Amino acid sequence: MLVTFDKDYLKELYNYGQARDKKHRFQSQNCRIIINKVFMVHIEGIDDNMIANNLEPFYLTHPGEVIKDELQYRGISQRRLAEQIGVPVSQLNEVLNAKRQLSAEMALLIGKALGLDAAPLLSLQMNYNLLSAKRDKSFIERLKEIPKIAAAL
Repeated sequence: MLVTFDKDYLKELYNYGQARDKKHRFQSQNCRIIINKVFMVHIEGIDDNMIANNLEPFYLTHPGEVIKDELQYRGISQRRLAEQIGVPVSQLNEVLNAKRQLSAEMALLIGKALGLDAAPLLSLQMNYNLLSAKRDKSFIERLKEIPKIAAAL
């Protein structure tokens, strides 16, 4: 199966989590591309409508990484953003460094301050959580032990 992209930097964003060239590395439109998953992808031999259901990124992207890149591109410090949205700098830093989950409230605050929609940020957090759980071997073993009761209903 071959995955192709119409732009090299999109391929790099998909494969490595960031573009290597300085021009595309921290551009806000690229962060939005990551958030909204608007990779112009074509997989040979598979219907284009099935793409979103079949692709699973190798590298997990926490929404904090995307927000951190956006702040760096805009030249906004974590301290300035924290003051603007009224949260402790340490709390914001933990979100940006993927040590804390992005809550709905924090997504709304950051979204308002940066002019971003909170829903894609929360969607990115949900996908991060799901992929993390799928890659946790002990959790997968626990899942296998649960009997299927849906068939009995």
